[in-house]
Amino acid sequence: MEPIEWCRQRLLVPGNPMTSTLPFAPESERDAILALRTVISEIAFAGSKSIDAEPIRARLAWWREALERGSSHPAVEALGATGVRDRLDSARFEPLLAAVVETIDNPRFETSDAAWRFFRRIGGAAGELEACLIEPDRGDRDPFVQLGAAGYLVRVTRDLVLDARANRWMVPLDLQADFQVARQDALAPSASPGFNGLVRAFLSLGLQRAADAQRALGPERAWRHRHLLLLWALERRLADQIARRPERILTRRVLPGQIGNSLVVWREARRLRRQARPR
Repeated sequence: MEPIEWCRQRLLVPGNPMTSTLPFAPESERDAILALRTVISEIAFAGSKSIDAEPIRARLAWWREALERGSSHPAVEALGATGVRDRLDSARFEPLLAAVVETIDNPRFETSDAAWRFFRRIGGAAGELEACLIEPDRGDRDPFVQLGAAGYLVRVTRDLVLDARANRWMVPLDLQADFQVARQDALAPSASPGFNGLVRAFLSLGLQRAADAQRALGPERAWRHRHLLLLWALERRLADQIARRPERILTRRVLPGQIGNSLVVWREARRLRRQARPR
């Protein structure tokens, strides 16, 4: 099997947002974006499939060496086949690897700002990698870091209950104090008004900063990075669904439907294209 075909079978499956977003990426960049996102996904998976720290550290060390020296792993081979290795030095992946290592110790945060800095390091690293792939010679990638961080925050919120059962809890203490909510509330059979308020406030932190990031992008640059913005549109849809009924995350993992995702992506792509057209 060709490496890029392996990536397609790995990521382009029902329920994965890229199934909806990738067809709207520039045709010349689709395979490169897919290869990059597959490696990002594999690194994240390597940091999450064990409760023991040492196996996680070993897997991440393997990925660090594979990115530096090459490997027969199909995702790494896809980086070479699509030209990503020529455009992104292996050192570019170091912030992501370092951030995934941070998750081993189940980080806790005293303030919302501290939590946001962590989300920037892990979710923002993924956004920055794709932005660097599309515009390797341009700086000012902070808007894409912000969008990646906001997307990560949305996914953390969706999985609050699953994480709470595993003794992971990334809600900052200042928000917990504001709403008088602790990890045990995520394990309760029903949601309290405080829990619902905390979930909405946590999501608002990411939504506000993502909106600021989008405003910082001009229409032409937004269109050039449309795949990142389309991914964020789906994260925003997920955030809206959670915020409408936060209590749902107590009993199930909220997963937006594929048809709805496709419609949101189509509408957002059309909006971005219209804004980028010369007037």
